Amino acid sequence: MKKLIAGAVAILMCAAAFAGCKKPHEHSLNYVKTDWYRHEKICTGCDEIHEPLDHVFDDEADETCDICGFKRDMLMWGYSADTLNNLSADGYVKGEIGDFSQYAGTSAYRTVATADELITAINDAKYDYTNEWDEATQSVKQTLNSEGTVHVIEITQDLNLGYNKISAEAKATGLVTDFASKYNNLKDWLYFSDMFFENGISQIKVERTSNLLIYSKNGAKITHAGFKLSYDHNVVFRNLQFDEMWQWEDAPSKDSNKIGDYDVFGWAYFKIGFCGRIWIDHCTFGKSYDGQIDYSNPDYGVNDTPYGADGTNGLHISWCKFNAGSDDRDGYIYKMMEQIEEDYQNGETNCLYYKALRDGGISFEDILYGLAIPQKKGFLCGDNGNDNTYLQISFANCTFTNLEDRIPKLRGGNAVMYNCIVDNSQYFEYRSKLSSAGAKNKVTAINSGWKCALASQALLAGWGGSVYAESCIYKGVNEPFKNNDGGDGGYRLVNCSYQSTASSTPIVGSTTGNNPVNFPSSASKGTMSTANFSWHTENGEAPFTISAFTLDELADVLNNETYGAGVTTQLQERLLKSKYGA
Repeated sequence: MKKLIAGAVAILMCAAAFAGCKKPHEHSLNYVKTDWYRHEKICTGCDEIHEPLDHVFDDEADETCDICGFKRDMLMWGYSADTLNNLSADGYVKGEIGDFSQYAGTSAYRTVATADELITAINDAKYDYTNEWDEATQSVKQTLNSEGTVHVIEITQDLNLGYNKISAEAKATGLVTDFASKYNNLKDWLYFSDMFFENGISQIKVERTSNLLIYSKNGAKITHAGFKLSYDHNVVFRNLQFDEMWQWEDAPSKDSNKIGDYDVFGWAYFKIGFCGRIWIDHCTFGKSYDGQIDYSNPDYGVNDTPYGADGTNGLHISWCKFNAGSDDRDGYIYKMMEQIEEDYQNGETNCLYYKALRDGGISFEDILYGLAIPQKKGFLCGDNGNDNTYLQISFANCTFTNLEDRIPKLRGGNAVMYNCIVDNSQYFEYRSKLSSAGAKNKVTAINSGWKCALASQALLAGWGGSVYAESCIYKGVNEPFKNNDGGDGGYRLVNCSYQSTASSTPIVGSTTGNNPVNFPSSASKGTMSTANFSWHTENGEAPFTISAFTLDELADVLNNETYGAGVTTQLQERLLKSKYGA
């Protein structure tokens, strides 16, 4: 049947196309697959390409095109072009990330099931190369001494990467550092949890590495560690969970400083700097002590130019869930807070901050949901404005739940958000209760330097930075657009929705066009306005085209069981691909 169809189509199309050939001859047509949905007819006698045809399948269960033999991916087939574009490496890494499926079945594909195996694989992925400045071309000349021998690392098991759990051999690689090395100087005046003593906190270095995918088919969880990416290019993390890098901040002495600010340790799941293109996709993040992801320093020097990079940068974060803490009674946060409450009931004074709140009439539940569970800081993009003028970061198809601040905080450059939902409603409710109860005054009465800021902010931009949001929903945020840094910041919204509480009327629309909508913005330093928005590109125009979903369909898209935000067990080996569809 398939041969008859192919023959009939060939005869018909040959007759129709005869007039277009340069020299009359007997045609012979071959069918060549050109994209996800279509193939082209090519005359072998004149190499003339005729109009494309849709693939032909016998029925919905048929995998192979009757004409060209293209085999479709039945799981991905039928999704819209917008969906496939968003599932691909998009935003600031569009067209930059390679196809890692080429390494399947080769020695460059490494499976790991232990912490030591992961560290060894990351070490084997490093490149050895030399950078030299070429005066003639006014560019960096790179000499490759040896390429990394690993390009794909598949994590098959949950991994505890706490510093106290990693072997001396793994630490000897130089890729593992103690992320809590300040402990000896702090142990007498800062509270430390049992979880901290048992596991420790590590920072894993991924440096001078190009063309590397670290992923899991089953959504493996990594705990008690963050990653530091330096001088990397085309490095990808997909389908991983990150959690358990937080502890309650408190002190046994009223003379301790900075309690409640969560600024003593810089624990974040990712710290990225001096890199080319980086992609983080389909990951789920739990609560962290400081921020969840920090991104800065896009301008790298001659000696530290990542191998294969062209001088530009771009971090794209897609299909991720950024969560606060969990209230699961078997989870580490609840158990930690339960122990602190038990100590309080027994009259112990290791946690004076907590004691001040409880003595002031604030309940265990209000502290749990208002302070312990919410994520204090999200994303710091840029150490300062001077070094980050051309910083580029994009968030696509992500959810953010019960984050207090920095979604993101931008110091220079551009941040783009599209198809995202920010819902901090639960935190907003408990924040209001703590504010009404005077929580801040109760802890500052112990020490005026202690913090209980109860921030409720989303997009922040200063130092000439501009944030752009399209098809995004913001809920439970008191100050959605703010500048609390130096210099001016700008923002532009297209088809977005904002409401501070569940009972408030949503503000829906755009800040541009014939009928611009005024979204509430504020500033404690500099300004934050639509007038200050600009694209930091050579032509002053948007750097890429967005495939936007409607606000009405956004929740269903992000909660899709196959490809929705967060880790998934459905995509499996498809995670080796960086492009889907045409």
